[in-house]
Amino acid sequence: METETMNHLNRRPGGKTPDGPKRSPLAGGRIFGRNRGVGGVRSFIAGLAMMGILFPGVAVVSLLAPLLGSAPNALAQEAPVWEKGDTQVPAPPPEQLVDESFSFRMDEDVYQFEEAVTLISTAMGKVADKVSVIAINSVYFGGEYQGDFRHKAKVIFLEKLLAANPSIKLLRCQECEKLETKLVRGVLRIRKGLPDAEARIALGKKLGADGFIDIGVFKESGQITVYLQVTEASTGAILLVEELGGRKAFRRHSMTLSLGDMKFPINISGSTTVHNALAVTFRETVQLSNRFSFGVDLSAYMDNNKTNPDPHITLSAGGVLLPFLGYDVLQFPESTTRLTAYIAVGKMLAPQFNYPTITGGGVIFIVGDRLEMTIGSNSYPDTYLTNGEILSGSGLMVLFGYRW
Repeated sequence: METETMNHLNRRPGGKTPDGPKRSPLAGGRIFGRNRGVGGVRSFIAGLAMMGILFPGVAVVSLLAPLLGSAPNALAQEAPVWEKGDTQVPAPPPEQLVDESFSFRMDEDVYQFEEAVTLISTAMGKVADKVSVIAINSVYFGGEYQGDFRHKAKVIFLEKLLAANPSIKLLRCQECEKLETKLVRGVLRIRKGLPDAEARIALGKKLGADGFIDIGVFKESGQITVYLQVTEASTGAILLVEELGGRKAFRRHSMTLSLGDMKFPINISGSTTVHNALAVTFRETVQLSNRFSFGVDLSAYMDNNKTNPDPHITLSAGGVLLPFLGYDVLQFPESTTRLTAYIAVGKMLAPQFNYPTITGGGVIFIVGDRLEMTIGSNSYPDTYLTNGEILSGSGLMVLFGYRW
């Protein structure tokens, strides 16, 4: 029988080391993570994007802040090792380890699973003083999961479990995976796993394991549930049972239909009047990374100044094409609700305004990945209208939409 000890396998400088400080496993843009050092400064700057309407320059800086490179990881850490049996092999130096600061899971199930496992792995610290060497007894997946996902999930679970619990060693238990066949009264019976307590105790001594761990993954209505159970090898006592329901990942691609109001500042005979227009907007958005997104707004507007008491002109129907770059300055834990700051450069598709180029910025509040509220400001260059009026200044834009 071959027994492998997997301690610090594929470990990156993100967990806890004997001589190094601890960093949150979700640092670097994860929803539940908290950035430290340079990352904290970037997050603080990004939070200022909400003021982009008043200070466009701040919005630009906030969107570019996460792209600013940080210095190489200079934490004084003891180099991790890979262990196999009694042999220790030095792991690659830190500069050769994978940098996941811009890693993004396109598979929404894998994204949700990874986030849930990162959180539940920390629970192992409750029993680390009782069981420091654990054999994997079983890994169970619901019937909706097949093939590739199972292999990815196993690797992710081991990675996160070891990163969060560097003092724990995991053993691959081949005996636990064997199928035992037995003919009883002409009936062939197949059994997997340990048959009784005596077999468990004997196998624990043979492997040098203090305990056994069982892992399960299920999915219902789009939500992944992960559980783990740790059993003491010598007594069979259940030391730990943890269960955690994941949350749905953000849509990687979405479309939104919105209705709202656009305002145009038009100078008439030396006095500026804010003109109102009803706007219907179709938006298509693609998630680029955990926080960055790119989208395009195509709006059609029509005059809405019948009750405007100020001197005004009649607006002809027109359109606005507005591509934008967004950044999530705030992501709410345990949900897909978030606040996105954006900057945009686009074109007015309106003969009345002579097709000017416009810029804009603002925020998009996304609730449950379904409802959207956009509050922004569009800036118009000095543009002469067909009758001599001048479109100049900034106008507010408010949209309410449904996302699918």
